[in-house]
Amino acid sequence: MDITIKDIAKAAGVSKSTVSRVISNTGKCSDEARRKVMEAAEKLNYKKNALARAMITKETKNLGLIIYQKHKPILSHPFYAPIIEAIVDSSMKRGYSIIIATDQDIKASSAELLLEKRVDGIIFASFIDHNIILKYKNMGIPLVLLNNSVDLKDVSFVKVDNYSGAYKAVVHLISKNHKDIGFLCGPLQHRSYMERYQGYLAALKDHGIPVQEKFMRFGDSTLYEGTRLMNSILNSGDIPTAIFASNDMMAIGAIKAIKKAGLKIPDDVAIVGFDDIEHDVLIEPALSTVFVDKNKMGEMAVDLLLNEIVRNPYFKKENILPTKLILREST
Repeated sequence: MDITIKDIAKAAGVSKSTVSRVISNTGKCSDEARRKVMEAAEKLNYKKNALARAMITKETKNLGLIIYQKHKPILSHPFYAPIIEAIVDSSMKRGYSIIIATDQDIKASSAELLLEKRVDGIIFASFIDHNIILKYKNMGIPLVLLNNSVDLKDVSFVKVDNYSGAYKAVVHLISKNHKDIGFLCGPLQHRSYMERYQGYLAALKDHGIPVQEKFMRFGDSTLYEGTRLMNSILNSGDIPTAIFASNDMMAIGAIKAIKKAGLKIPDDVAIVGFDDIEHDVLIEPALSTVFVDKNKMGEMAVDLLLNEIVRNPYFKKENILPTKLILREST
């Protein structure tokens, strides 16, 4: 049986007009009334039906951007900030506004931010819970994945060639006669890091170099973790001559640890990162890395989403951008 406004009003203890204002996002109502209505709608499973349909049948000129909460502060994140800037610029040129939230924001039962404010489609950036993606896909809301992909049919995405980029970085270190090559890696639950891990392993295997797990560390993809994980290797007493880090923040953290230990880069330990963020040329020594075209990624995500919104049957859903090795002082 279809849930009506009257049902929600009764469950929330408010008037039908209040429910109507909340669901249509028009007129004024208190935060408390809004909370009650949204909670009642959630319990009655209303959002998945009427509210979802309203979102996709009435153009709002709003696009949603949902990003992994661990990347806070979002707008100053060294990797995602230029991507977000490209998304905002590209959207504005097409007459759209952007509503930004984290995956934690939309998990809140009383505040489905993007549902309340209404969006025509959503860009999911970085690692997002598979169930969240599936939920919105099943609701019929146009969506695109950025810097990620999942094993779901007909889900559009744009990401970089993580495997090839990692492979090239490790081959470069091998060309410098390194055989003891360590690896600092972000969470393998994130497909991007899994693909970089696979590229690292393949490069070693293809060149007849044994994998040495004692030189490998896994953790969060942050500067702090890069320092902590590198210190773990240094304190073991068995130090590799080179390090490949799965992102630049971890690489910069590793550089901090290596220098503090009194070792020289690249003479004692060479290091390569991945992403080519602005910080790479500001540190000493400047970091060799794998270039990711962040502007292109942001622009393409918007293009893909707009194609999804108009249900264009001819556009390419799976998009993998090439990478390029950038050589600087750290190798």
